[in-house]
Amino acid sequence: MQFFALSATFILAALSTGVSADSLSDWSYSCQDYYLSNPVLYASCRKENGSYDNTNINLDQCVTNTNGVLYCGTNGDYSPTCSGCYLSGTALACNCKDDSQNEHSTSIDLNQCLTNSNGALTC
Repeated sequence: MQFFALSATFILAALSTGVSADSLSDWSYSCQDYYLSNPVLYASCRKENGSYDNTNINLDQCVTNTNGVLYCGTNGDYSPTCSGCYLSGTALACNCKDDSQNEHSTSIDLNQCLTNSNGALTC
């Protein structure tokens, strides 16, 4: 019973702040009007006080191309080896070259790579 009471207290506290576990890890829950101008992602993201800030991030800081496959990676610099990139929901989709210069269709959900840090997109 004590576990239930503590769990309920924690859940109520989390709900009262307006912050959910999903919103902490998935930027798409707290950002809107996002679009890609490769390699820069633009969005309007909610701050802790509830207001929104326009923000952007160069995805080369957060995404890497490893042998034709996109992965999250700090200072990944994917864009020189990928072309035709676009957003499909929250997924970044591109044609990326492998080590032999062959192109592969690949995508990654940017919710795995990005967070909203008080209105600013970060890796």
